[in-house]
Amino acid sequence: MSFEIVEKSQVNREITLTVPGSEVRSVESLMVENARRKMVVNGFRKGKVPASVVRERAGAAIMEDARQECLQKTAREAIATIENLLHVGEVDVVEPQTADGGFVAVLHAECTPTVELKPYNGIEVKVADVKVTDEDVEEAINVRLQRHATTEVVEGHDTVEDGDVVCCELSAPNDAAAKLCRAGERTICVGRGDLNVDMEKCLVGVKLGDSVTLTAKIGDEEPVVTAEVKEIKVRKVPELNDEFAKTTGEGETVAELREATRKTLVEEEEERRKAEIERKVLEKLRELMPVEIPEGYVKARAVQAVRLQVEQWLHRQVDESWLDQIAANLSDKELDHYRDDYRNEIILNAIAADAKIEVTHDEIVEEAMKWFGHAKKERVERWMTENNSMHFVGDQVKRDRALKLVCDAAVVTSMTDEEIAAEKEAQA
Repeated sequence: MSFEIVEKSQVNREITLTVPGSEVRSVESLMVENARRKMVVNGFRKGKVPASVVRERAGAAIMEDARQECLQKTAREAIATIENLLHVGEVDVVEPQTADGGFVAVLHAECTPTVELKPYNGIEVKVADVKVTDEDVEEAINVRLQRHATTEVVEGHDTVEDGDVVCCELSAPNDAAAKLCRAGERTICVGRGDLNVDMEKCLVGVKLGDSVTLTAKIGDEEPVVTAEVKEIKVRKVPELNDEFAKTTGEGETVAELREATRKTLVEEEEERRKAEIERKVLEKLRELMPVEIPEGYVKARAVQAVRLQVEQWLHRQVDESWLDQIAANLSDKELDHYRDDYRNEIILNAIAADAKIEVTHDEIVEEAMKWFGHAKKERVERWMTENNSMHFVGDQVKRDRALKLVCDAAVVTSMTDEEIAAEKEAQA
């Protein structure tokens, strides 16, 4: 058996595996001998079944097993010689039958890419400044007031108005409507979009006990639902006063509530600005230091990530047969996210190594505790040891510190209102 490895690019290797017929026949003979000793056939004592009988009964299956064993052995030998091996693709038999009875197969392997480090200190990025207006504060307080709203039946209020909470009996949904709701009783806050804003508008003006057809245009579909109004409740939003301020636990007066709300909004904006700096710094790093992407590996990572999400939704493990379906449904746009994520990882690993960033065992465990919702240290440490996760978490901590190092050294300037508007339009 022999193999030839051709370097197609920095990350791609093409491996040609050549298995001679003599090797296949040798392995096949051993398998036949092993089967001969175990096979039970009428007219022969156990262990005395002739090889010819074995081949007559199971020859094709044994030959296929022999070919697979030879293939796997050759592939293992070839793969063992590749440095920084990252991912191995499927085997493709390109010559099923050579002149001597052997075969030739090809598989592709991917290696961890390297990055040519460029100066990463002083990267220039523009972000919006932290800005919290009086209107922002009032809007946030109004949201809290809305959350504390109560509902009650008001005598004489027998016609649905915008903002009312209506108990409806929904029936006869068509196929398009079935995607939005199911038939049966449903409570809807009119105008909030609990069902669909356009459909909810159809409820306005309907009398208690009456029925109405709810319609909307959603893409190319027109959902149609019949709704019988069974109950109408009026939302009562609490008044903004000192008494309400006390219930929030953030002040004794409205003035103190406003100040606490402003402080919270500023903190949120600062976090947003920090995240935006990180996002734009990473964009600049990817432009500055191009990284060839091992597509097979990145797609495998994407499939596993989606698989975990599906398993969380279903609350059960996904069957292996789902993986091909998940892979087939991944769009190129979705894969771009995973490509960028992997580029970030490779670049930050290189920066962490260049900056000689090190982390201690306790720092790794402390980070993992955050991932597990601040679970007990002993439990997290034991789980990480059992699952060999110390290195994985340690690398993530190093990357986080490398990103912080670059962001701290970045030259950050403020965006103008025009630039902010243009960026929002581009993202939309």
